[in-house]
Amino acid sequence: MSSARLTLLAVLSLPAMACVNNPDIAGKAVVALDGETLNYDTGDDGRRFVKTGERWSTGCFLKDSLPEMALDRARDDNPPISGISLDVERKDDGGEPLPNVTMDIGEDFYDGFCHVVATVGSDPREVDFSTGDCELQRALDGHPALLVSALFHVKECDE
Repeated sequence: MSSARLTLLAVLSLPAMACVNNPDIAGKAVVALDGETLNYDTGDDGRRFVKTGERWSTGCFLKDSLPEMALDRARDDNPPISGISLDVERKDDGGEPLPNVTMDIGEDFYDGFCHVVATVGSDPREVDFSTGDCELQRALDGHPALLVSALFHVKECDE
């Protein structure tokens, strides 16, 4: 297994491990890569909710008022995009910003600095995550992909 894949698995596992429960997530992301448009969709054009189970792994955490979410799809489905993680803000131990969007596109790991907005609804455990028009770079060589849009709704995000 490549180091990029191990890194992605670690990144996607962090929010899921932080959750006491696994939330329901619905949404869709659109990525432009090498002249192709790739969709990452929970179903019904992003309106169907999925939860951790046979085909999906979900996670969401409201850490210090900085929400983060992760959604991973079973690789044997052979999706063009199999994972996404959105964090409002990430910093290393020295306070320096870290990439706050990560995606597993095909066999490659991409990440980038994007303006992620998390809107908490009237129920403080329901959160809408959105971002877009953001460049991601392939970890191996910096090859670009454009995150056109990402919009996800999470129910039961853990506090």
